[in-house]
Amino acid sequence: MRPEITTAVWLAVVAVVVYFRLLRPVSVRASRLWIGPVALSVLAVFIAWGSYESSASVTAISLAIAIGVALGIPFGLLRGRHTRVRATSNPRVLIVEPSFIPLAIWFLAFAGRAALRLFLPRAGPVAIAASDGVLAFAVASLIGVRLVIARRFKAEPAG
Repeated sequence: MRPEITTAVWLAVVAVVVYFRLLRPVSVRASRLWIGPVALSVLAVFIAWGSYESSASVTAISLAIAIGVALGIPFGLLRGRHTRVRATSNPRVLIVEPSFIPLAIWFLAFAGRAALRLFLPRAGPVAIAASDGVLAFAVASLIGVRLVIARRFKAEPAG
């Protein structure tokens, strides 16, 4: 399958998952806090690996991913401070209120990547590596938010 079609398929899958997961209040258990970020990290690595197989060098992709992570975690920490979280009667469960911002970040990351590959197939290895950096930014921003939520598990009183 062509890389741009694979990217479009992943865009559709992630869009559906993110839409249904992020636009409604979600009960988050302390024990499951990191499942989503780990799954999305694996997905991003899988997609980046497809770039490596096509034309971009490992160095360019690694640098783009490092820059994406370096920018994404502070952004996620800032966004996490503004995420509304409610305590429940169970001290190991918090309710995370929905936000449009994560949906927009994920949509722009995957749609931008798909558009780059569909409409600019000869953009070159730097553009391909940059698209991997955008994915890394999206994953790292989610990790930053989860770090803030993890701190809230310790701070929120039960009830």
